[in-house]
Amino acid sequence: MAIAVNPTDTNITSTENEAPQTEAQALPQANPANPVGAESLGRGALPGLPEILQQPAVRKVFPIIIVVLTVAVFAISYLWMDSGSYRSVYPGMTETDRQAAFEALTSADFNAKIDTATGDLKVPTKKYHQARIFLASRGLPQGSTGGGINSLNDETSMTTSQFMEQVKYVSAMEQELARSISQIASIKSARVHLATTKESAFVRNRTPAKASVVVTPHSGRVVSSSQVEAIVHMVSSSVPHLDADSVVVVDQRGNLLTDANRVPGMQMSNVQIEHKRVLEETYRSRIDALLGPIVGESNLRAEVDVTMDFTQVETTFEEYDTNNTGPKARSESLTVNRDSGMEAKGVPGAMTNTAPPAAEVEVDGQNEPIKLPNQGEELNVRSSKTTRNYEIDRSVRHVKNQVGTVEKISVAVVVNEDLLIKEEITEPVSSASDDGGSDIENESPSNQLNKQEREARLALEVERLTTLVKGVVGFDEKRGDLVTVIATKFEPIREEDALKWYENQLVMDSIKSLALVLAFIAVVLAIIRPIVKSYLPALEGDDEDDDLKTKFKDGELSDEELELIELGDEESLEDIKAKLKPKKSTISADMLDTANTYDDKVALVRLLVAEDAGRVANVLKKMIRSAA
Repeated sequence: MAIAVNPTDTNITSTENEAPQTEAQALPQANPANPVGAESLGRGALPGLPEILQQPAVRKVFPIIIVVLTVAVFAISYLWMDSGSYRSVYPGMTETDRQAAFEALTSADFNAKIDTATGDLKVPTKKYHQARIFLASRGLPQGSTGGGINSLNDETSMTTSQFMEQVKYVSAMEQELARSISQIASIKSARVHLATTKESAFVRNRTPAKASVVVTPHSGRVVSSSQVEAIVHMVSSSVPHLDADSVVVVDQRGNLLTDANRVPGMQMSNVQIEHKRVLEETYRSRIDALLGPIVGESNLRAEVDVTMDFTQVETTFEEYDTNNTGPKARSESLTVNRDSGMEAKGVPGAMTNTAPPAAEVEVDGQNEPIKLPNQGEELNVRSSKTTRNYEIDRSVRHVKNQVGTVEKISVAVVVNEDLLIKEEITEPVSSASDDGGSDIENESPSNQLNKQEREARLALEVERLTTLVKGVVGFDEKRGDLVTVIATKFEPIREEDALKWYENQLVMDSIKSLALVLAFIAVVLAIIRPIVKSYLPALEGDDEDDDLKTKFKDGELSDEELELIELGDEESLEDIKAKLKPKKSTISADMLDTANTYDDKVALVRLLVAEDAGRVANVLKKMIRSAA
């Protein structure tokens, strides 16, 4: 069988009647990758996955699909690993607060989610603290706004009993007291239980109320005794007929917090211990502030013990003549009784009591009155009485001694010895021999201070520090104060164990990211690259070189191509390849694959022969040679 190809004719002629059969047999051999053959279509069988992957359109798109899927898988893996664990922001929030907090966190891009198992609001662990600060700035959580006194505004029916109304009122009081207790900074939540009875008009039938309070402090916080006392007084003051001794406060672990406050004198003891601790801390801080710049804070340890007297003494004094001035007269009363003269004479009777007539005064020659008998005699004193009132200095003093007086101060200070004594190093002394020999280095006996000098200097430094400490604490020898300063060697401070690398969240996140990147690179190099390389066509220049080499080997160059090469002896290889470069055909392989009928395929082959008859002839020659 011989086939002649005419470049100027679009028909393929044959010398025998076997041309249609030859063309029909040659078409499948020319395109062995065609997944949809005439025989397969005749049987109606569906193509399998290998046949689909061998289609030209799929072969072009398949590498891109592989790359996109790989990138998507690693992106999803990275997002899943980067999300990390989630942590509940505020466990136990009410539904209202949870809804408000979820909306606030979602609007701020905190990736908040609701746990389907517990219903808690959770955020990524690395954003936990930022989320809590953000919610605090928004005033969340606010606590439940329902219940309490507001529940009394709910409508009640006419059939509601008095007992139910009383229970509702007690429940409202419990909720209000719990909210008030929860306002304390160290308390996270609280519950109050009230045991009240129906009030009676008779005092003898009145039963005192009782209350129990359960408090839950925040993590790391402790409810102090003063806060417990405040809770007790607040509850007792809010409920009628409730005594403070009938209020019990318990923490979440079941510890009774009001027991210590009920013991007589224990509450005062706690105050005294706190006052003593504050005073000791004040003295210790003074010592550290004074000696710290001298020896360094890390080379100094000081402890102070203060003995205090908390006895409360009240004294009343009453004193007289405190200035030793003697008594002072306040008032004096003098009474004197005197007799005026002669005694009474004559016969008793009426005539005796009658006054004599006026007498004429006789005068002598010197015009002086004549003295009567007994006229010149002095009067006789019968009695005298004197009354004097004296006052003595008197003072009354009421003295109330101060509570918590300092009776004794004991101070112990330890200083690093190496900081007090700085060792001196002497330089070696060189001297020449008398005969001009070599120099001999006379080293000092010791590069350090000897023991006696060291101890003397150490004692001097300790004495100086002792004087400073006595001055800063107000040393009083009469009071029995004691100050002890000792210099000794300190052990080097051991650094705290650093956080292990596998416990550091930042390191673990970096390792995860690095592992993901390495895995991505390994997958690309080991899987994706061979697949893409096998499906992507080779470079155009490489294909041309391979085709040219094959044609030279097999002798498949057409006469026209040989003439082009012969005419260009002096041309370079690039020029030859440019001449031999096939023209771009308007008929693609997809057109041949999608041709439905045999006539369509024959028409396409004729068009292809018309465009490049020489190359088609070479293909046919190769097919005939391989068949032979």
